[in-house]
Amino acid sequence: MIRAYSAQAIRDAEAPLLAAGQPLMLRAAQALAKHIADRLRSTASEELGGRDARVLVLAGSGANGGDGLHAAALLRREGIAADAIATAERLHEEGAAALREAGGTITALTDTDTTPTMLEERLATTALVLDAILGIGGRPEVPAALSPLLAVVRSSGVPVIAVDLPSFVDATTGQAAPEALVASGTVTFGALKAGLLLPGGAERSGAVQLVDLGLSPHLTAAPTVLRLKDGDVRALLPRPDRDASKYTRGVVALAAGSVQFPGAAVLAASGAARTGAGMVRCLAPERVLDLVLRERPETVTHPIAETVVDPEAIDLADLGRTDALVVGPGLAADDPRAAVGVDGLREGAGTLTRGVIDAGALSVLTTEHRFGPDVVLTPHRGEAERLAKRLDIDPDLPGAQLAPLLARATGATMLLKGAITLIAPGDGGPLRAQDDATPQLATAGTGDVLAGVLGTLLAAGLPGPDAAALAAILHGRAGRRASREGRQPLVALDVAAHLPEAIGTILAGAQP
Repeated sequence: MIRAYSAQAIRDAEAPLLAAGQPLMLRAAQALAKHIADRLRSTASEELGGRDARVLVLAGSGANGGDGLHAAALLRREGIAADAIATAERLHEEGAAALREAGGTITALTDTDTTPTMLEERLATTALVLDAILGIGGRPEVPAALSPLLAVVRSSGVPVIAVDLPSFVDATTGQAAPEALVASGTVTFGALKAGLLLPGGAERSGAVQLVDLGLSPHLTAAPTVLRLKDGDVRALLPRPDRDASKYTRGVVALAAGSVQFPGAAVLAASGAARTGAGMVRCLAPERVLDLVLRERPETVTHPIAETVVDPEAIDLADLGRTDALVVGPGLAADDPRAAVGVDGLREGAGTLTRGVIDAGALSVLTTEHRFGPDVVLTPHRGEAERLAKRLDIDPDLPGAQLAPLLARATGATMLLKGAITLIAPGDGGPLRAQDDATPQLATAGTGDVLAGVLGTLLAAGLPGPDAAALAAILHGRAGRRASREGRQPLVALDVAAHLPEAIGTILAGAQP
């Protein structure tokens, strides 16, 4: 499990070490310099574009700038040319002195050497830029004086390494200034910052390397963001034993698919079956069920009339044994199955306490609805905003703030779909942030597959937050395999077809 912390929790953990005189900055700088030296030495000359192995540090006034300056001094002593541009009037005095003593230069941002033309010439002979402008105290705002500098660095194409985290990214929320530099990698110190896993910060961090500074015994606050790794998947994923039956593996029922959107039922049923459901039921009109059976003949069908308008004509008890209900894929808001399914999953409504509310069924929700944490809502951003308006929540909030508020308002676990999938537990607790997908998943029907995957995991008995995070991983990995790691387009049914391979690969421990 990857655990990430707020900026305040990390400051609190550093305080006793700093009070005891521990040289945290020098340890951080040594680790940073080693990372940079190793990277430069392992990079073929042609990959440097003809540039020498020179490093340019963008150094701010605080401790983050000190980390960068000390690292540059250490690189100089290793024979690697490293110099700095001061992005503020003041600099970390000890770091600046160390770099000058090692033979490095520090150029003020106001010098003629830092005009756009001069910077372009300088960057033409630079192999790496170290972004050490701001650390955990940074805010998602770029001062006007720094905008030209960042613009020249961006346009140069020189790789950027962020020191602790990219500058102008909030270490706790991940909110980032649009002008913030995109790093190819981040060397972060002491503990993982929550913002590195959240939208905004994650897109600007590249590959993150954590340097241990001995903070762990002092990290008394709970992490604010969690991310499952493959080992967690292997521990959580339900697997049948010798005595298993279709019922012990979990029965998932789908209220999905309509005459207008018949394929949604096919996709949800395929996602559920390919994830290992013991049995998949489907409640839909005959024309929809015919399509489902052509693709998934093992599905148990429960036909309804196409013209049903009275919700009381649908009784979920008629489905028979059901461990989890998925309601919404391919349904209009006025489809009676949406209202019946949502009401069946309400807290205290009956025996159905586990399920997924997706797509059209999300439009049924009001302030009167309350659910348990084993009910998972799965909106994309637009659906989340519409739901927020109905629940009197600011719809323009960043996802990392919006998802927990929606979870708190409904009691359900919230799975907010996106490039980074955010999962807010319905009963509180740390946010989950899974980054396993590919942009190729941005196509019609992939959300229906995800709903089926999630329904199966809930039917198997996993707690809502675990099921949601695990579903996001499996769905994302299957999408990556279906698209050959994002290199080619896919369609939703491809994702379902690649679920067994994605699961098997993770279980075998073969996927990084």
